Amino acid sequence: MINLPSTDPQKTASCDHADWLGMLARVLVVAMLMLVGVSNMAIAQNRSDALVVKLPMDVGSDYCQRKVAWDQYSEYHVDLLRLAARLSSEDITITPICMDYPTEERRIPMLQAGKEINTVFFGTNAKREEVLLPAYVPIYLGTTGVRLFMTREDMLDDLSDVQSVEDLQKFSMGQGLGWPDNAILEDNGFSVAVGRYATLHRMLAANRFDLYPRAYWQIHAEWNWMKEQAKGIVIAPEIALYYPQPIYFFFSPNEPRLRDAIEAGLKRAYSNGLLFDLLKTNWETAPSFQNIKLRDIRVFRIRNDKITPQSTEALRQYGIYD
Repeated sequence: MINLPSTDPQKTASCDHADWLGMLARVLVVAMLMLVGVSNMAIAQNRSDALVVKLPMDVGSDYCQRKVAWDQYSEYHVDLLRLAARLSSEDITITPICMDYPTEERRIPMLQAGKEINTVFFGTNAKREEVLLPAYVPIYLGTTGVRLFMTREDMLDDLSDVQSVEDLQKFSMGQGLGWPDNAILEDNGFSVAVGRYATLHRMLAANRFDLYPRAYWQIHAEWNWMKEQAKGIVIAPEIALYYPQPIYFFFSPNEPRLRDAIEAGLKRAYSNGLLFDLLKTNWETAPSFQNIKLRDIRVFRIRNDKITPQSTEALRQYGIYD
């Protein structure tokens, strides 16, 4: 017997209704799968859009020696980067890159290439601002240009007689390889001896030069550990130099979006007072604010012919020392 399809109108309508519901269900399933796919693509896109700071870290640091986890590691510039990243409108990850910490001269081509590292901090000059991407917020709020001196105890009597820049020019200065300050000091008539940062305090103790100028924000914390390795070095209590010289975060030319994001975060940190709070309380910078009162020090001003208009404006806008 051959079973032919029913011609009953009610059964036909019922079958059509069931078929329609089945088709609708299949359409809804397909639509949901498409939405899940689009959502996953958006998540993947967001992940690919995330910004990564590749920051050089010295192999001797507590983090690189595995003495402390990265989220517990603290240096002023690291803490400030974290703050700026948090206040930016971007998803930013900070990745430490352990290495033999390069000199400033070496960091420039490394940053230009942008492969191993893409973010550093150091003092500025016109060349660096030309070939790299600076975030124009001085991360120490202009206090880098206030230069106090480490020296030897036997130099203190001679320094007490200094009454002018010309008097100060009789003393030789020690500076690091490739530091922009070298040219600034030499342009102002000072004799400069250069060496690696890790050895300069010992060179001072060995009479290789007379004065080791250090920024106001850093000198006290540095002296606390340097004096253990270089006996007899002290902080000269009465005199200092000032020249306009900001320190910035610099970024690889390949990372304009990262620079823009960190710069925006720094500006927000400045506006809400968190940047200044960090500068006054961080373990690296707080000792100077707590122990050195600039009103008690004679500050001699010299020029910085190398400073750019952009940096002059940045110091005017963000600097706390006039």
